[in-house]
Amino acid sequence: MTRPPPDPVFVLRGSDGAVSCLKFRCHEADSLRLLFSGTASGKIHPWNLQTKRSAGVLDRHEGQGILSLGFCDNTVLYSQGRDGTVALWDLKEGRKDISDRIPVSAVGFCEVELFNQGSSRLLAAAGVGPAEIIVMDLQSKKPAFSLQPTEGSPPQGMVMALKADCVSDREGLHLWAAYEDGSVAMWDVKQRRIVSHLKVHTEPILCMDYDQEQNKGVTGSADNRLAVWNVKDRQLVAKQTVELSNPGLSCVKIRDDHKIVVTGGWDHVIRLYGWKKLKPLAVLDYHTDSVQCVDFSDHENSEERLLAAGSKDQRISLWSIYNQ
Repeated sequence: MTRPPPDPVFVLRGSDGAVSCLKFRCHEADSLRLLFSGTASGKIHPWNLQTKRSAGVLDRHEGQGILSLGFCDNTVLYSQGRDGTVALWDLKEGRKDISDRIPVSAVGFCEVELFNQGSSRLLAAAGVGPAEIIVMDLQSKKPAFSLQPTEGSPPQGMVMALKADCVSDREGLHLWAAYEDGSVAMWDVKQRRIVSHLKVHTEPILCMDYDQEQNKGVTGSADNRLAVWNVKDRQLVAKQTVELSNPGLSCVKIRDDHKIVVTGGWDHVIRLYGWKKLKPLAVLDYHTDSVQCVDFSDHENSEERLLAAGSKDQRISLWSIYNQ
């Protein structure tokens, strides 16, 4: 008999708005284990995972929603807001100060992507123009270059998601871009051209993740499909799709051990799959509104790993599942 799915190990409440993004910081044994959440009201909460309480509020995006959170290094958090800026937060020694701001487009919902090119630290963001990607230099805070398809050629529409991947020293840096027309493009950043392009969805892509070790990616869309694709001979190839009972995936995340992939949907449900063959593993049905973001914790001890899911219902559910 199939075991029923577990309940959340804890639920974090008091987010002051729909939860739009999540980022764990748990890998350093000598520091607080935190989960950062961003909301549609523009506030960022650092949640102490020991006390299960918010350790304060970071509120410097003028009430505009937070699109994404991440780390430039262990002590610098970045937050992307709909106010058209990426704020860099200095977290050293318990501080919560903004050390810098980088202007980016406030059009659309595409999350920024940080990557290195040589000695340069770069940030890719959706541009204002159709299908345009702007790459900013973090040091100068100015545009370094842009990537845009040839006029009239696919892909078309707004950039919806970005992922960077340093394939090898020989092949250089690739940037994966997902578009409003349901397609994925593989950009050669050095040559600033599209190497391959593949239509994988019938509706706009809303989320994407990429597994550099297995050289394959996954996308979710406003349609009812979860699509997996890979690269063969520098060409994108459709690999597998899963038909969903309800349309609309807001988020997708591959766990760092390359064993599990999780999705969050408009139907309020969290779904877990085996990453190798997309075998359905669990359906976690707790939230009362769309699940907008998911993240896996980076605990050094795998048995302590957590899955977090944030929802429009203003709650964050924490789960301990498939950690063995």
